[in-house]
Amino acid sequence: MKMPCHAEPLQTPPLDGVFSSGRMGETLTSLLILASAGVSPNIFVAAQAGIADMKVMGLWLLLPSIGVLLAGLLFARLGGYARLVNRVLAGAGAGVIATVGLEAVRMYSFHHGGMPGDLPRLMGVLLTDQFMEGPSNMSDALGYAYHYWNGASFGIIFAVLLGRKTILWGIAYGMIIGTVFLLSPPVQALGIGFMGEDMPTMPLTVYVAHFIYGGLLGWLCRCWIRHEGWLLAKG
Repeated sequence: MKMPCHAEPLQTPPLDGVFSSGRMGETLTSLLILASAGVSPNIFVAAQAGIADMKVMGLWLLLPSIGVLLAGLLFARLGGYARLVNRVLAGAGAGVIATVGLEAVRMYSFHHGGMPGDLPRLMGVLLTDQFMEGPSNMSDALGYAYHYWNGASFGIIFAVLLGRKTILWGIAYGMIIGTVFLLSPPVQALGIGFMGEDMPTMPLTVYVAHFIYGGLLGWLCRCWIRHEGWLLAKG
């Protein structure tokens, strides 16, 4: 599918093989950033599965992972890995904006009884360990910040791995995220059946929201990413 905007090609020095010195540095930095970006979305899932307290994981896993990701981005900038820097920044920005679209769908559904709970507020009370006390302004702020960081993290993963792809790639990616979420412990803990089958508006909301997220992510990455290749592509 053709998109209405196209980024100017990014001029990068030739990297002749995956194991050449320049390619190796970019590849290892990319893998470090991908691993760091993958931490945040799994913390809530792990907490709901009873693996560990979310506040503890926030302090000992989430915050360090953000620091490592930023350090990896700085290293990429200083190392001249312009392609990787472009992908990370584009993916993060696209992911945040795409989350705004996702949130518009989620909030509309929640306020009309289509969702069993307010997910970012739940994330906030778990992060602050005040589930029994209920949400506060601080927990709400942290919950929404965490939610949008997850959106940015998924955007970074998409951009770093795939580069410039069509909007259909973004939609497929969004739908995969939505499906994995419906299969995850947080949804199972709601007591609304397999993948929310006992509350049909729940999976419908999830899929529509992630369709919007993926579509916006794919479109914006297509606009902003300046390299066509895959992570390990030559050149």
